[in-house]
Amino acid sequence: MQKQLLAALTLALGISVAQEATIYRTFAEVRQPVTLPAGSWTWEPSQVVLRSLIAGTLELGGVEELSRLVQVLPQTSPLSAYRGAKVQFYWEGQWREATVVDPDRPIFEYEGRYLTTLPGLIAYPDPAGLRPTPAARVTFSYRGSGPASLSYLSRGLTWKLYYTLEGANLTGWAALENNLGQVLEFKRVELVAGSVPVLEGGFDQPVPPAQALESRAAALEKAGAEFVGEAGGTYRYRLPGALTLQPGQTELPFLQAGVQPTYTWRWQSGFTSAPEIRFERGYRFAAPENLAGGLVSVRDQDVFVGQAFLPETAKGGLVALWLGPDPEGRAERRIEVLAQNRFRVSTTVKNSKQYGLEVELSESFPQPFTLEISGAERTPEGYRVRFTLAPGASRVLTYTVTLPR
Repeated sequence: MQKQLLAALTLALGISVAQEATIYRTFAEVRQPVTLPAGSWTWEPSQVVLRSLIAGTLELGGVEELSRLVQVLPQTSPLSAYRGAKVQFYWEGQWREATVVDPDRPIFEYEGRYLTTLPGLIAYPDPAGLRPTPAARVTFSYRGSGPASLSYLSRGLTWKLYYTLEGANLTGWAALENNLGQVLEFKRVELVAGSVPVLEGGFDQPVPPAQALESRAAALEKAGAEFVGEAGGTYRYRLPGALTLQPGQTELPFLQAGVQPTYTWRWQSGFTSAPEIRFERGYRFAAPENLAGGLVSVRDQDVFVGQAFLPETAKGGLVALWLGPDPEGRAERRIEVLAQNRFRVSTTVKNSKQYGLEVELSESFPQPFTLEISGAERTPEGYRVRFTLAPGASRVLTYTVTLPR
């Protein structure tokens, strides 16, 4: 009996338990199989499904469409099912009965008096008025019949990605957001990472706020999502097995990989005569897989040290997470004036920490300029140099630059 009720409910909501979803960052493409009769078929989505539907994206595949008629239905009060019937209300410690005279205004008759509201809790004689009603009626006319598919884009399903970098371990969790207000069952789910613009909005009314619910899903058959390929500048990942999404947020394991992060000091600036420069701190590592973008929480020696955003990065690409200044990240600069527009600059970097680190300096100069430097990469704007420092070690970088008068 429960299975029959669930089937009836999902049918009324326009949702199929055999459906599939491709979930993007801010929307999802939902595909559900349907068996079509000859000539025409009607789809009746619920109010929340209709509100989140992105206009212009509804498609009926497998047949040749001739036309479609979209009728937005007025939302009726649950009392409409009880016109002329009695309902109960709890007031002053006991249940009482009133008759529904007009469910639309509404008007109730109680002991010969007519009321526009009933105090306390209201109890209905049966669930007829509590069943979900469709918000629209979409009638498709087509040539053909048999197995087909209904697909559309919805803003009611989204996902985010959260990483934790702790030592040599990079762990990712995908947070899937179900704002459709109902349990959704999918035969297959794919997640898409990358920039995918959608210009057309939904219908007039906004999606109602989701319930404050967050859950960790039960252990999957295998940890993480499977990378299934690149398409048009996006990465696609498939979650293992079927998936049930409760209303609210469900978190699923996405990635677990080993990395070799390097603590890094970075300084980027134009030419300066300041006696001291200060570094920005961060971590660098090579992407172990094709990584989807997400927020990374960084922990070092069991201490939370900050968060940074990781953009989509190809396997082997450099990931750099910058976390702000390091109070020990300083370097002395000594500037010797050789002429009015010619300078010799020495920068001394010392690692005062008890562990090794990487240092990157990048400096630019006004055009045109002449630079004399060794041990650094020349760039059209100036130079860039990167080196490692053992604990307690130091290095001096010296160059001579001639600037425009």
